[in-house]
Amino acid sequence: MADLLNLGTTSLLSLQRAISTTGHNIANVNTEGYSRQRVNFATQPTQFQGGSYFGSGVTIDSVERIYDQYLAADVRERTSSQAQFETYYSLASRLDGLMADPAVGLGPVLDGFFGAVQDVANNPGSLPERQVLLAEAQTLADRFHYLDANFRNLDSEINARIEAVVGEVNSLAQGIADLNRQITQAAARGGGDAAPDLLDARDRLVNELAGKISVTTVEQSDGSLNVMIGNGQPLVVGTTAERFQTAADPADPTQTMVGVANPAGELTDLARFLGGGELGALLDFRGQTLNNARNQLGLVAAGVTAAFNEQNRLGIDLNGQPGGDFFLPLDATLTAQQGNSGLSAVAATIDDVGALTGDDYSVRYSGGQWTVTNLGTGVAQSGAGPFTVDGLSIAASGTPAEGDAFTVQPTRQSATLFAVAITDPATFAAAAPLRGQASLGNTGSADIDALVVNDSAGLPLGSPVTLTFNPDALGPGVPGYDVAGIAGGPLAYDPLTESNGKTFTLGGFEVTLSGSPGAGDVLSIENNSGASGDNRNALALAGLQTERGLFGGTASFQDAYGSLVADIGVQTRQAQTGSETESVLLEQSIAARDSVSGVNLDEEAANLIRFQQAYQAAAQFIAVADQVFQTLLNATQR
Repeated sequence: MADLLNLGTTSLLSLQRAISTTGHNIANVNTEGYSRQRVNFATQPTQFQGGSYFGSGVTIDSVERIYDQYLAADVRERTSSQAQFETYYSLASRLDGLMADPAVGLGPVLDGFFGAVQDVANNPGSLPERQVLLAEAQTLADRFHYLDANFRNLDSEINARIEAVVGEVNSLAQGIADLNRQITQAAARGGGDAAPDLLDARDRLVNELAGKISVTTVEQSDGSLNVMIGNGQPLVVGTTAERFQTAADPADPTQTMVGVANPAGELTDLARFLGGGELGALLDFRGQTLNNARNQLGLVAAGVTAAFNEQNRLGIDLNGQPGGDFFLPLDATLTAQQGNSGLSAVAATIDDVGALTGDDYSVRYSGGQWTVTNLGTGVAQSGAGPFTVDGLSIAASGTPAEGDAFTVQPTRQSATLFAVAITDPATFAAAAPLRGQASLGNTGSADIDALVVNDSAGLPLGSPVTLTFNPDALGPGVPGYDVAGIAGGPLAYDPLTESNGKTFTLGGFEVTLSGSPGAGDVLSIENNSGASGDNRNALALAGLQTERGLFGGTASFQDAYGSLVADIGVQTRQAQTGSETESVLLEQSIAARDSVSGVNLDEEAANLIRFQQAYQAAAQFIAVADQVFQTLLNATQR
């Protein structure tokens, strides 16, 4: 009878555990990341009696976690990608809204400023128009400052978010390491089988970690899970978790870097390993979009400053004085890397703003020579210097030590430092410094069509420059102009073929002559005094609005800003599309995983009924065995 009771008991206990597992599944139907569990039954070892083998009941072989590692890995990968695109899009859309909004963008203010310059050109002797010009110039400066302040605020926000995300990554990594410890201990107690709920908890942490940074995992024979980032940089190995740290970037202290401390306590930058997830998006957005936007905005500011100052210095103001800088001059900013141990110094100056690319540069001393590297393109040149690259002059001095480094940012701070230099509207140089005229006694039609000053170094003229037509100026029968008052003559000029105009360069100006002069006809060039109504330099300044002076002569100020707005718009749209696509793919991946691992209430209800019926049958079997046992006892009573 004992065998009968044992058969019933093992059946009851096994079915009871199966019903409990089914109830556990039902209770966790809404638990995120829960993998349904299934009880696997196995027969008890058979017994040999009377020449035959008899069964001895049932036992629980295992509680299996229904899990597909490939579907889980796909969910993890999609989680990382979706978080990356979503974070990138949320940041890019803010930048796009700022740059493209006509109410706060730069385009309308540039138009207003150059419109005010044109108004002065229309009435160069009027102070009200000049006052309006100064007001528009200050508005332009304020708009540069406003946009750059928003960029800097966004940069500060990214720094804070990087620190917060790194803290979350460290916490999740430690949580995974702790669960690894619990899982290996549970597996050791359970003969190699880990607790399913602990595995689910660990998978939830890994998925949450994937939302912060892209990871790969490798399961070990003891049940622990190693977690790596990038190309194999370990984050969690067994029960040990690496701890990331944040610090100011030695090359740019305004930006936060992420790394790990080496045995010497120095932080090793891990930027190249940190891709995907929220952290990857923050670093990518800062490096690829935000810094570039600041540099390009600064390039426009530097371009306006350099071009406007140069042309204003070629004119004269209402007081008859040479024009000066209209805006405060701008130059490249340079940062010495923290930890430089040598006595070296580096100087960087902008020689040609039109050749600037908007990229930053690294200047590093290694192997007995300096290397200048474009951080955008990676193009480098090495030597002792000085170096000329993309409109910059970079020169090193002093005694460097191995590893000394500097970062050159030609335009990063230009929008911040953009400012109006003049305060007196009368000092705006609307007039040209020279004027030309034909002598009243001339017999021909000679005239000066254009007089353009390119260099103010030789101004004002010490004495008037006279051009006297001589049919034999360059030899018998070779006509031209004899020049007095300046070097450079005689000038070859043939009225028969060149009467429509010919341009000559004398000193720091260009003069265009036309017409058919008579022998001895005189053209004179002199200082332009008392020229309150002269607007030639103002017209040249107004013409800078459409002049293609940036990016190697391919873009105007508006073109450069419009290109920046367009680039940000394209990146925002790409991030939006990527976010929407990855959201759909993530939902599909989760659905595929849940179709295998998720709890199906209909299936669990069917199992519950099946186990209940089996449990009732097993209970009835015990009751029958008890009756048989009682009958046997009653039959043997004396």
